[in-house]
Amino acid sequence: MYTYIIIDDEPLIRRGMLKKLKAFSEEAKFVGEADNGIDALELIQKVNPDIIFTDMRMPEMDGKILLKTLQNNFPEKKIIVISGYSDFEYMQEAISAKVVGYLLKPFNREEIHSALQKAINLIDQERAYQQKLETTETEKEEIKYQSDLQILNNIILGISKNFEPKSTKFQNFDESHQFILFTLYSTISLVDYLNDSVLIQNIRTNGFINIQNTHSDNIYFFLLYYEKNVRDLQQFISLKSDLLYESISNVIPKDSLYLGISKTKKTLLQLNEAYTETISALNNRLATDINNILFYKEGQTTFEIANWEKTDELLFHIESGHSDKVLELTTDYFNFICEIPSLTILSLKNLCNDLIHEVRNMLSNYFDTITKDSPSSSFDSMLETVFDIESIKSYFFQVLPSLTEVFREKNIYGSENLIDNIKTYIIKNYNKEITLNKIATLFFINPSYCSYLFKEKTGENFNDFVNRIRIEKAKHLLKSSSDKVYKIAKTLGYDNTKYFFRVFKKVTGYTPEEYRMM
Repeated sequence: MYTYIIIDDEPLIRRGMLKKLKAFSEEAKFVGEADNGIDALELIQKVNPDIIFTDMRMPEMDGKILLKTLQNNFPEKKIIVISGYSDFEYMQEAISAKVVGYLLKPFNREEIHSALQKAINLIDQERAYQQKLETTETEKEEIKYQSDLQILNNIILGISKNFEPKSTKFQNFDESHQFILFTLYSTISLVDYLNDSVLIQNIRTNGFINIQNTHSDNIYFFLLYYEKNVRDLQQFISLKSDLLYESISNVIPKDSLYLGISKTKKTLLQLNEAYTETISALNNRLATDINNILFYKEGQTTFEIANWEKTDELLFHIESGHSDKVLELTTDYFNFICEIPSLTILSLKNLCNDLIHEVRNMLSNYFDTITKDSPSSSFDSMLETVFDIESIKSYFFQVLPSLTEVFREKNIYGSENLIDNIKTYIIKNYNKEITLNKIATLFFINPSYCSYLFKEKTGENFNDFVNRIRIEKAKHLLKSSSDKVYKIAKTLGYDNTKYFFRVFKKVTGYTPEEYRMM
């Protein structure tokens, strides 16, 4: 029998979840519910459930604080988080708290049953492990070996820096041995495949130690150990990498596998350095490269890639709540990126990071919990564990439309007066390139008619309005900062400093330096 509780501040959602869960099986028993984190902790102490379903947005104590508390005080509990696409900032908290499932609203019966079954499977595994009181030396040695593997996993990921081997296998390693780390990345989950005993035995026979990555189901580690007296090391490593790749590709499709290989390391404490090298090898793969076995190379170069000219257009339609246009432009964005001959996975990540940075800065104007220039934990986590184009695309096609829906509720450009909406955009984006043609494209209007209508409704020429807004900001910056004039001009969207001088003098009657001294 397994027991569970439900934590959510909305009674209807709790009842709906309970109805779905009761159809699961008699082996899972509902033992209580709570509508906030504080009451939930009291309930957990009272009924001691095996499994916890919890929302992230709650009064009194929200999901982020609750997850940290559960991780510290009840690490054995299996947690399943319920949240929405717009809550992608919470994913990092969920990952760090080792939740067993992350359900995105709305979810169906099959999804919640699958999450519950996963939690039950983990409980079964842990209970079986606990019941296994080793009575023989072989069993005790296996426990020590698994413990060493867990510590090595932490060393690889940079979580631990010390290693005192408990198992005979690792104690037998000495200065005559050297190590190479193989990081296997797959676009599909590796867990079910790499638990196959026949496959693991085959891999071990070839001199590898398999180390499961506890932080990602799509990344797995293999440690190759050998003695220093190998004659042709390059040929030896090439042979071993081919054997490993072929063994795994017998059970997993080849086109979903990528193998990053480090340089030789003298000690196991250098495995984090080796991991960094394997990640570099995976990141520096050309997007068009059909070779899936990737060796780390020092001094790998990055390429300057031209900016996508429709970035501002995409940001505008996200901010405007235009979901269909966002999907269309997101498709255009990746089509543009994928046509770049020198594109590497790292270059792709850098480009995508620039776009997410722009989106987050835009979000910071409307949501106090997001600050300008702050990183995105969910996006950063994704970049660290994904090394193929399709997975990155999938993230964007989920997150950008969901953010668009959030902005739609804000109704930022909801005025019935077109010119008012145009003025709003200019005031918010004075530091970007603003031309009549660009504005006409964004607001689906003929440029000539836009110019005429703007003058008629405001009594001011379009360019004069743009310059006036920028000069007002320039006046503030000149008085409040010591930045050079050319920097201020660039900040305001003027690439030509001389032109900025002329406009400033025309609007204020003074040069920028004269105005600053006033």
